[in-house]
Amino acid sequence: MENILITRIKQIMNEKNITPAELSRLTGIRPSSISDYLVGKYMPKQDKIALISDALSVNPGWLMGYEENPKFNFYATAHEQSLIKKYRLISPEGKETVDTILDIQYKAVQPKVKENEAI
Repeated sequence: MENILITRIKQIMNEKNITPAELSRLTGIRPSSISDYLVGKYMPKQDKIALISDALSVNPGWLMGYEENPKFNFYATAHEQSLIKKYRLISPEGKETVDTILDIQYKAVQPKVKENEAI
């Protein structure tokens, strides 16, 4: 029986059309290690699970089977958390500027975002 971690990694990779080579590039984990994980030869350690969950934009708890539905769990990567912290410290005018730029950038890619894809 396949480990839930591997099942969920494969599920998200499939949903997001991410190849093992792409996952390797996104995480910095060697392609051979990704391959070993996906066939169940080895289980990734916690540091690798964190890299994989960041690359796939899912909660590591869900990835490991501790949570049932990733759609109801907001997860932000370390970089996204850093941006949120900075946003909270800027002036209302600065926030308005950031919001405007974000809206423009989002509208530019919106047709490319899949209908059910989480943002």
